[in-house]
Amino acid sequence: MPISRPPRRHVAMAALAVSLVLAIATVATLEVPAAGVENSPALGSGASDTATAYGGSLASLPVSQDPTVPGVYFQPIGIFATPAPPSQAHPEFHSTDKPWAPSTAHPGISQAPVWSLVKAYGRAALVGGNVVTLGEGVDPLLMAGTSIPVPQARTLDTAWSRWVVEPFGYGPDEKGTPYRNLSFWNLCGPGASTVALYYWQQLTGHPNVTGTEGWFLDPYGVQGAPWPNPGPTVAVGADGSRLGTYWSGSDNVNDFTAHGRGFLMYMATQSRPPTWFASGIATWVDGAGQPLYPQVGSSRENIMAGVNWEISGHDPNTWTDAWYQAVDNDDGALDRDLQVASMLDIGRDGVPVVAAVDTFDLPNWQAGAATPHIRHAISIVGYDNTANPPTYTYLDSCGRSCNGRGGNSNGGVYVIAQSRMIAAMRDEVGIGFIW
Repeated sequence: MPISRPPRRHVAMAALAVSLVLAIATVATLEVPAAGVENSPALGSGASDTATAYGGSLASLPVSQDPTVPGVYFQPIGIFATPAPPSQAHPEFHSTDKPWAPSTAHPGISQAPVWSLVKAYGRAALVGGNVVTLGEGVDPLLMAGTSIPVPQARTLDTAWSRWVVEPFGYGPDEKGTPYRNLSFWNLCGPGASTVALYYWQQLTGHPNVTGTEGWFLDPYGVQGAPWPNPGPTVAVGADGSRLGTYWSGSDNVNDFTAHGRGFLMYMATQSRPPTWFASGIATWVDGAGQPLYPQVGSSRENIMAGVNWEISGHDPNTWTDAWYQAVDNDDGALDRDLQVASMLDIGRDGVPVVAAVDTFDLPNWQAGAATPHIRHAISIVGYDNTANPPTYTYLDSCGRSCNGRGGNSNGGVYVIAQSRMIAAMRDEVGIGFIW
């Protein structure tokens, strides 16, 4: 379940953003086609001139009074936010997590500054299975190519995705082979990634979330680390080598139909962007090359890198800017920015937002005074700005086995007040979101 917090870098990025406004003026402005979009997934060449489209300075942009309503100007989402004062919501807080053990095997994702600005201004859109750049003057709060406003409420279909439930920490697996693996309790990052990428598969045809299957082994050996002792108990082959556990696109191992466990385990143990020296978005080995058992979760940066790599179709040239960007909880307008980012991702483009939160504020983790503070990844698949209070709908891949509290269920779909979701991001182990 744990998810770790990357180093803060927004002060430098804010300065970079302002300096880039003039720099990107050299990028060629394309003539806007009738549909109001430009097919330009490779944004280093041929992207519209953001400075021309939105004025000459991020600091002096006029904005509409209601950021969720279409208008002449679009208030940029706080990718470049400067740090806000730390939350004092729970000054008595004591983390229930282990300290994060950073690994140099997963270098941070390096995204193109022009792409960051295009994302910040809502000008990246998913149309007909392709990532496009909205043309100059096109309002991002309209459905792409139309004059129809992005809806004030939308929830994605969860009939399949709600059943993305992490494998239990003990087995049998899908082949009926018994296993015991404490690391399986810490798979929320791969779980949230699997949920998000399921929707990308429906829209773009990849990755193969619904059909991935095979044997999956904790990647200690791949990373040059010894097998932990004591460590997991897994299936072995005829030659005595460890096989791991077997999972596919759907199984009934735990007396309910779980989906996507093969792909979830692929994300946890095998997905590997080209700049990484280790496989899997989870952290299996520490910075000194020693095995971690159980593994300590997936950082938000690892989730973003892994998801973008899969969205790109493993394209080594475009993967870093395939889609997702991070917004930290230091963003002073986090409530507005999450609301608008959800409208763009979910309402306009049909893909989830992935959130890195403190379980203390989630309704399916409540246990009175025993409610834990755990770094946790979930997928936001819906929003309703018209509800009283406004709400988000989210999926949590941690089922009853890893969170047996009364409000949690296998295949649960949960609704939370938007203010509580913001609290979950701002509380002591909350981090923010990617969109």
